[in-house]
Amino acid sequence: MRRTILILLLVLCGVTPAAAQIPPEWQAGAQAVIGELERDQPQIAAKPWGSELTQGWHLARAWRKHNNGNVEIILAEYLTFVALCRRGCAGSTVEGQGYIGVAEQVKGLRSQNGGPYALASNAHAWLAALPDPTGAAKKNAAMWDKDPDVAAADFATGNIYALAWLLARNRPTPAEQADTFARFALFVQGKAWIGERCLDISKVATVLDAPPRIDTCK
Repeated sequence: MRRTILILLLVLCGVTPAAAQIPPEWQAGAQAVIGELERDQPQIAAKPWGSELTQGWHLARAWRKHNNGNVEIILAEYLTFVALCRRGCAGSTVEGQGYIGVAEQVKGLRSQNGGPYALASNAHAWLAALPDPTGAAKKNAAMWDKDPDVAAADFATGNIYALAWLLARNRPTPAEQADTFARFALFVQGKAWIGERCLDISKVATVLDAPPRIDTCK
């Protein structure tokens, strides 16, 4: 009886026991993807994993609640905020700023660019024009521009894509801007050139009870 009452209270509050649990394949996928991204960043890669998987989950749900009015996050949101928490997200912050303030910046960026489709197109044009010595920027811009629906058709992915662009534009050099956008846009697009490597994470967490799968794309 007491358990039934508890479940009813959780449902009335918009939370279910299942929704409050991080899918284990998401956790394994996040560690695999972020570990792969850290291969060329030895100082970060050497940092032991701590509470990032849980912190990223809670921050992603808070972000989703603020922007969408619900907490049913998607994998791209989870990966984004685990990656951010890997660098530090104490106090529900995104690179040192409160997440609500960052969400409002993202909202303004979407509005300035005329919506998610125009934002994605403008972001790709910006990316293609960056003087990236690795050549990854132009390749990513061309690859991602082929199917604008991936980044823009869904509100949640459009929001994360705008966040990726916002974070990238805050970097001090064109090379860092291109690299940052690639690393965060990967979570939405599923494929990205990271320097001279092309990663395909589209199937990283699609099979229950299976190891994470990261492929090499061309």
